[in-house]
Amino acid sequence: MARSGLFNFITIGILLVLVTMAYVNHMMPVLEEAETVKKEALLGNFQRIVMQARAQWISTKSSPVSIYETQVDPSGTLSQNKHAATSMAMNINGWPVGSAKGSSNPCDYLLSLAGDEVGSEMHSKTRKQNGFLLCEYFIDEQPWFTYSAESGAMRNHYSY
Repeated sequence: MARSGLFNFITIGILLVLVTMAYVNHMMPVLEEAETVKKEALLGNFQRIVMQARAQWISTKSSPVSIYETQVDPSGTLSQNKHAATSMAMNINGWPVGSAKGSSNPCDYLLSLAGDEVGSEMHSKTRKQNGFLLCEYFIDEQPWFTYSAESGAMRNHYSY
């Protein structure tokens, strides 16, 4: 009698382990896909913020410019919250170079406007290229994307 109880216990334990392994194996691609979508959304937001600041600069030709929290309703209409403004410094070419109030790391500031961090180890490097700001972004020490304030160009280095 004790042997059959032990056998049942071992059998149920093995089945639980197999079901758990199958669940984890099934969920991993879903979690990876969610992380990829989050990265793509952050890149899209970053580009939108850069272009919104650029559009403000084109209309005023002055620095700093104010960009506003923008919402798109289901019908596709844009609305801006004029009470939620961010002031951005612009260079002579009309591209964002960080906070108008000054920031220890302009690249981190620009990315913070786009949304939450992605990945456990995300960081940026700030450099100058031809006298203009060049931001290099990394996730888990792998190159993610670069932003050049010389031309506003973004280059994605991340393979999805």
